[in-house]
Parts: sequence; C-alpha cells; structure tokens
Amino acid sequence: MSTSNTAPGYINSHKRRDKTATFERSFYIANVMEIFERLAWYGFFTLSSLYMSNPTEDGGMGFSDIERGTIQGVIPFILYLLPVFTGALGDRYGYKRMFFIAFAIMTPAYYLLGQVQGFWPFFIVLLSVAIGAAIFKPLVVATVSRTTNAENRSVGFGIFYTMINVGGFIGPIIAGVIKGISWEWVFGVTAFWIAINFLLLLLYKDPSIQDSGSSAASTELRSVFRDIGLVLTNRSFVLYLLIMSGFWACYNQLFLTLPLYIRDFVDTSPLLREIENLSPTVAQAIASTDGRQISPEFITAFNFGSILALQIFISRYCRGVPTVPVIVSGTVVMATSFLWLGYGVVASGLGVIAAVLLFSVGEMLASPKSQEYVAEVAPKEQSALFMGYYFLSMALGFLIAGLLSGWAYATLVKSMNRPDLLWGGFAALAIITAIGQLWYHRHLRGQH
Repeated sequence: MSTSNTAPGYINSHKRRDKTATFERSFYIANVMEIFERLAWYGFFTLSSLYMSNPTEDGGMGFSDIERGTIQGVIPFILYLLPVFTGALGDRYGYKRMFFIAFAIMTPAYYLLGQVQGFWPFFIVLLSVAIGAAIFKPLVVATVSRTTNAENRSVGFGIFYTMINVGGFIGPIIAGVIKGISWEWVFGVTAFWIAINFLLLLLYKDPSIQDSGSSAASTELRSVFRDIGLVLTNRSFVLYLLIMSGFWACYNQLFLTLPLYIRDFVDTSPLLREIENLSPTVAQAIASTDGRQISPEFITAFNFGSILALQIFISRYCRGVPTVPVIVSGTVVMATSFLWLGYGVVASGLGVIAAVLLFSVGEMLASPKSQEYVAEVAPKEQSALFMGYYFLSMALGFLIAGLLSGWAYATLVKSMNRPDLLWGGFAALAIITAIGQLWYHRHLRGQH
C-alpha cells in the first residue's frame, strides 16, 4: 500500500528538509564573492615572498629578507586585527554599502601593488589591500551566519570554508601561470578578481536576521571596546591565544619561507622533466622563469588541494575524539614536516611535496579543533564573543611568522648557510606550542 504524499508527516518532513537544504540568494552570492576575494589574496600572498625578494631586474621588488618579513608580519597582523572594529560597520551602514567600499579600496590597491617601487610605497598600498579585506571579512562571515539557521548552519559554514580553499587552490595556480608573462599581469588579474565582485554585488541583498543561536548584541563602537576589555582581562584565555599564536606562526611558514627555500635549495628539475615527458604544455606552464625548475607556488598549492580532498574525511574521522589530543597531534605532525624539510631527503622535488602533504595533514587536524576547543572552554553565555576574539591569535601569529621568517632566512640561511637550523627552529616552536596546549588543558581549562 502506497503512502499519500499529502500526509502530515510527509509535509512536515519535506519542510524540514527544505529548511535544511536551501539558503537565501545572498548566501550563495556571498560564497561566490568569497571565492573571488580568495583568488586575489592567495594569488598574491603565495607569491609575495618571491616577488618581494626577487631582484628588480627580474621584475621583483629587491627587498631584503628583513624588509620582506616585516611587511609579511605587520600587514596581515593589521588585516586580522581590524575586523574587531570593522565588523560593526556593516550593521550600522548596511552590508551592501560596506561591501562596495571594500571592493572600491581593494581593486585599485591590488593593481597598484605591481606599479609602485620602494619599501614604503609598497607597504602603504598593501596596507590599503588589508583595510579593504578587513572590511570584507566580517561582512561575508556575518552574511553566512545571518542566512543560515540552527538546522543548516553546519552545512552552510562547511560550504563557506570549502569556497575559501577553492580560491586558495586555484588562485596561486592561475597567478603562477600568469607570472610567466609578467609580474604586472599578476596584479592586474588579482584586481580583476575583486572587480568581478562589483557585478555580483548587484544581485546581493542585505540579509535578514535569522535564528543565530544567540541573543542579539549591540555593535556600537563603545560595545566593541567593552568586549575587548572583557576578553583581555580574562588571563587564561589570553594565555590560550598566545599559545595558539605559536601554531599560526608555524603555519604561515608554508607561504612565507617555504617558497624561498624551494627556489634556493630544492632541485625540482628532475620532476619537471618527468612532467614534460607526459605533457610539455603543463611543464611549460608550471616552470620557473628560467624554465629549469618548477615554480614554488605549484608545489605549495598541494596544501589547498589536499585540504579540498581530505578535510571532510579527516573531520569525520576526528568527530567525537577529544579536542586536545587532536590539536597536539596535528601540531606535532606539522613539526615533523619541518624536520623533514631540514633534515630529510627533499632535493628531488617529490620530497618537498611529501613535506607539504604532511604539513597539510597537521593543519587539517589542528586548525578546526583549535576553534572547537574555544567553544568548549569559553563561558557558555559568552561563547560567541570569545570565539570571535580567537582570531586575535591568528593576527599575532602572522606578526610573529613574518618577523621570524625575515630574520631566520637572512641570518640562518643566507649568512650561515644553515637552512636545517631554520626548519629545526620552527619545528621546536611547534613542539613548544603542543606542550603549551597540553599544559593549558591540564592546569587552566575552565578558568574563564
């Protein structure tokens, strides 16, 4: 006997599925805008070490390692710090208006990165990119939050984080191919990615407030400062942010230091010849300017590619597993990848790819769980607040990463010719971070 499709149970079930599976149009527009913003950012950021350190006669900026590291530390620090304040602007002036301002800042700024010369002009233009991105970031996250509900929020943010990695994977590959034409083209294309978002903005509508799972909070600027004071007076949470900044300082070496190490110390020519035997077109596209090596960004792209392929599987495998052992394991795996870079067999090219994949496994274990841990230990009535300020650890991590990368590459690698000490040092920092996380969990958990 067939069951009528008009039965009440069927209707209710059907409505629940629709509520879970469907999203507002602004949700999809925001996710597509995120892809293009990430295409621009990672298209630039993964090549930034090469561009800033390459001699001017080769199209680069000719900066010293200290200058490069300072820019790569200070600018992202500001970028991740500003959303604490810029997040209030969308609620006050409207998301669509603030999106427009963000794109109006970033589009010319990305283009000008390829036009200016000298440390301070480049710093100021890149700071403009950071200001635009700092306006964009909280708006796109808030759009995803406001266009999802208790039933579909997990799926919605899963889609959103996938879009981040889609941009992170494709952006460097396209930028790397275009770099073969000229560096100016790279910045022209990054500006083009942002400009596309002006068209998408025509289809965007400010989202209504859905079931957010928490009470509404004032976004007045005075409330922002009050919240900062509330978080910073929580000593144990501040200590957690400091500990996790060590993780992010290690994480960012994939983008800041590894491309230079591949360029200067890894012989990828045998691997390039093997690829050339299979596809001369592909080999030509991924070759460095002199045509002898694989350009580093195509090797670091394995990070984003592996995340797209494995993150869901790893997250499911770790579901239900206590957070601290997973975070510590991921951080130790990351340390192992650094030890492999410093003391293993990486000269063939395949060895450094193995290190990138190992690093990526560590990231996929530790990064999501580190945020989950905040949700576990934060005061329940202030969980959203503390979760938002978790990203201060990323800001501090960027600052430490850039300054350490510049000093270590100039001193340990170029002056002493000891890249093994550089990677050994970052491995030690990762191990200290893991030990700190264990100590914090045993002695300070719950003291919020």
